[in-house]
Amino acid sequence: MAKRKYGIDEDKIQKYMKEGRGQGVGRDYKPWINIHDFPSQGRVSRCFGWKTGRIHHFLSDSETRYFYLLEWSDCIIDIREQYPILDRDRTQKIAEEKGIKYPEDVATKTPLILTTDFLITVRKDGKNFNVARTIKPSRDLEKPRTIEKFEIEKTYWEEQDIDWSIVTEKEISREFASNVEWVHDSYKLETTTDLDMSSLMKLTDILKERLSSNSTILLKNLLHDLDTEFNYNNGFFLYLLKHLVATKQVMINCMDRKFNINQPVGDLLLINSNSAVLEKEKIAQ
Repeated sequence: MAKRKYGIDEDKIQKYMKEGRGQGVGRDYKPWINIHDFPSQGRVSRCFGWKTGRIHHFLSDSETRYFYLLEWSDCIIDIREQYPILDRDRTQKIAEEKGIKYPEDVATKTPLILTTDFLITVRKDGKNFNVARTIKPSRDLEKPRTIEKFEIEKTYWEEQDIDWSIVTEKEISREFASNVEWVHDSYKLETTTDLDMSSLMKLTDILKERLSSNSTILLKNLLHDLDTEFNYNNGFFLYLLKHLVATKQVMINCMDRKFNINQPVGDLLLINSNSAVLEKEKIAQ
């Protein structure tokens, strides 16, 4: 089998552009880099987005965790990862003006298209605007070459009047991200051969009523009792609970604390989402 080539040259850059990478919004956006293109120092992952209805590509655990925080935030309406700065002439000029060696491919010496990890569309006070966020381990911020590359990126986004900043693992709550990840796949209720959507909705209403009237029972026991009462496989009502949390019909009391179903219902959940105090937005402003 031929060895896979990961180097970037002009032909590959033109190929990516013809494929429409880095273009589009929402469902139609195509990231400049996907997980099959390059090796990564972290664990790569693919996640289906609630907000975009497409598969997202992440090259590290920190990127994935940050994505989950963005998914949870009600003010975020679009998430574009691995976003390219296609105006390479301008980024090269910025590097020249600042006396910075422009990044190039190690193998081919081709000047690279710079990418920003996230271009995020925020809706606030009835208006939409974009912010750019770069994800980086805090230890890397001590490297002079890393700071030089960020200076090019920062200057470009400032010229576009778009707020840009670095997010490290210190600004990303692992517990918060883990809780969102836990419920993420249950955002949409899936019909089964014996249950249509109407039946599923009735069962979720029953679950909300039981949660509201049984604040002292262990959540694990309440869910098990419902599975037994309605003769469903163990875990079915846990799936419904995850859906209710994902759609914010039921709120977790503290998203910054790991969710544990071996605790009383009242210690874990706010059942009436209309009166719940929503968690603060987690976009690391």
